[in-house]
Amino acid sequence: MTIKLHSRIAVAAVIAPLAVLAAACGSDDGGNAKDSSADPTTSSSAPTTDATTETPDPTETTDGPADPAGLDYVVGDTWHQADGDAVKLPGKHYDSAVVWDGQLVVTQWDGEVYSDATVIAEDGTVVDTFDTTSAVVVNDAGTTIAWIDTTGEVMTAWEGDQVSMGHVDLAAPGETIAYFAAAVIGGPNCYEVADGCQVFVNSGIGKPRSFDSHGVNDNPVASAIDFNDISADGLVTYVDQIDDDGSCSALVDLRRTSTKPLWKTCDFEANLISPDGSHVIGLPAYYDGLGVSDLAILDAKTGEATGRYGVEGGFSSNWAWSTDNRLVFDSYDGANWHLFAMTADGAITEFADPVKGEAEDSPFTLIRH
Repeated sequence: MTIKLHSRIAVAAVIAPLAVLAAACGSDDGGNAKDSSADPTTSSSAPTTDATTETPDPTETTDGPADPAGLDYVVGDTWHQADGDAVKLPGKHYDSAVVWDGQLVVTQWDGEVYSDATVIAEDGTVVDTFDTTSAVVVNDAGTTIAWIDTTGEVMTAWEGDQVSMGHVDLAAPGETIAYFAAAVIGGPNCYEVADGCQVFVNSGIGKPRSFDSHGVNDNPVASAIDFNDISADGLVTYVDQIDDDGSCSALVDLRRTSTKPLWKTCDFEANLISPDGSHVIGLPAYYDGLGVSDLAILDAKTGEATGRYGVEGGFSSNWAWSTDNRLVFDSYDGANWHLFAMTADGAITEFADPVKGEAEDSPFTLIRH
């Protein structure tokens, strides 16, 4: 195992490093739209059950905006924190965000291939900046982050220290990003003699891998071509097939001796797992353009849809779970951007003022926990 420490700035006894985030067939950062047909690959997975094709009707939104208490998000250059505080940030138009030990870690495209990351304290003070191949991933407890730096080191960091879990070759065809972090579990301390961690990384050419503190480097789900999310309890959502007609995805429990999925669906793309592990975001199995036309919440045990949102002629470009297990997402209606939250049963509320803007530029950055 390669160990490579990087310099960083200490603020309030917290050491801050670099950053990176999640990925998959439909979202390089777990919550941003992309073309699902970009990487045709066939599946070797044998599912236990097929998820139902029935979905509930889209739920109408309540008049808003509603009380945003308990939700955190970024609008332009303002971080709206869960306790109701609004903090000015040093920039705007961030691509991704996670909360790590009370700090906000955001990333922005560097204008060429990779991204710039910034660690920001609760009062808006910049703690650190650094380069990364993509966005930041954070463990479920919010105590450990992971990323791939621009030299190919698979990095992890926690309060007071950081360590490399291994190395990847960043050479890739065209403008493809060779590897980017999808998720990190374990921690907070990623040394083998302490808590240990496991980092899951996606490949721009459909060859995902994981790196752990014991030096093991493999793909724990052989049929996966993209990891979408991994929970602390070992639930994994992944894509195992993409073709011109769409994609197929599944959920597997790594705590079991078999990696046979609990369910598989070609009606949705199984995406981010809720903090309590009971539900999964379901994206359309096929989408392209600027975003997705509808979003669903799936039962993690069965893959069945329990709630759905969709607007004729509109789309969503960002989605994430709140800490209280609500699906938070933006939505464009042709003139204005809206921010909604949906509960598992499909109840929807709008909790921020609409923002007039262009279809290509959502003002909202959703925070992944």
